[in-house]
Amino acid sequence: MLSRLRDLADQRLRSRPAEYDRAFGDLLALAGQYHWSAALENFADDFYTVSCPHCGAEVTIAIGDYGFYSAIRDWDRGDIERRELLPAQAEELPDPGRWMHATAVRDGQQRIAEGIRHLFGRAECPTCASAFSVADTYTSANLPPALETA
Repeated sequence: MLSRLRDLADQRLRSRPAEYDRAFGDLLALAGQYHWSAALENFADDFYTVSCPHCGAEVTIAIGDYGFYSAIRDWDRGDIERRELLPAQAEELPDPGRWMHATAVRDGQQRIAEGIRHLFGRAECPTCASAFSVADTYTSANLPPALETA
């Protein structure tokens, strides 16, 4: 049953480019990637807030039209202390990033594919200068707890 739902969502993904973001999110949810499906407008233009795993500073991650960077967000001055993100190479992406990227490329969604490479890449904390995986940090903060079955 679940396999059939995934096939239907994937078919809808390829046949309705105007609703691509929504269908992609549905497919992610069906694959058990709830934190990615629920949290994002799309992977081409968004901001994410994570805590640096080394010092705990609140770091803004920008991916898209405003650039690809980590920064400290200041109420009056905007994003300060910017550091460029280091995108993952497509062939080195870990799952689920590899599958997400390959799906976006297959469907001609280059902006989304590029965003995914940055999302699964590395950021530098502007406060302590430590590097960290954006996706791992975001996942550890946003992945829902496993459902208990008894």
